[in-house]
Amino acid sequence: MAKLFITNSGNSVFRSITTILTGGVLLFIPGLTMKSIMIVIGAMLMFSGVVTLIVSNWKKRGLLNGLWSAQGIMNILIGLVFITSPSMMIKIFMFFVGFILVVMGFLQLAGALGSLTRSLWGWVFLIIGLLTLGSGIYLLSNPYKSAEAILPFLGGLLILNGLSDLFRGWKTGRRQSPKFNGSSVEDIPYEEV
Repeated sequence: MAKLFITNSGNSVFRSITTILTGGVLLFIPGLTMKSIMIVIGAMLMFSGVVTLIVSNWKKRGLLNGLWSAQGIMNILIGLVFITSPSMMIKIFMFFVGFILVVMGFLQLAGALGSLTRSLWGWVFLIIGLLTLGSGIYLLSNPYKSAEAILPFLGGLLILNGLSDLFRGWKTGRRQSPKFNGSSVEDIPYEEV
């Protein structure tokens, strides 16, 4: 079971660098609008749908072929919706992000209120919970206006996330085998009798 959670270090580094670059684009490119991002997402979905259709018709594997074709068609249709009506998709996207932030803010506040007397970290989590809740309410109050203001914020969050993933990958990659009384410890197979 533990092997399911072992990360591929090459994939982790690639994902971290991609996250940092995406955050940099959102943070440092002036004039980038949410509409243009929705159109790019739609184009990516359409491209993915076309590739999926080509691959599914190329391999011809019975039931799997039908499922791949359906997925390809759905990706193309959803991509068309993103491209043809980006304003509607912005409102839907911002509503979901706002709703998720409100729920996360309430959960963080509940957890922080339970630990205020036990730890100083409870106060830090209380402030983070209030900021998260306030951000969610702001997004829900005016989704279109808040969408333009959130791009640099999302860019900064993506850069921090990518940097923390790189740091975590570096720290776990440097891990040495555990030691007990100066000797290295290793697992050995055993057989029940």
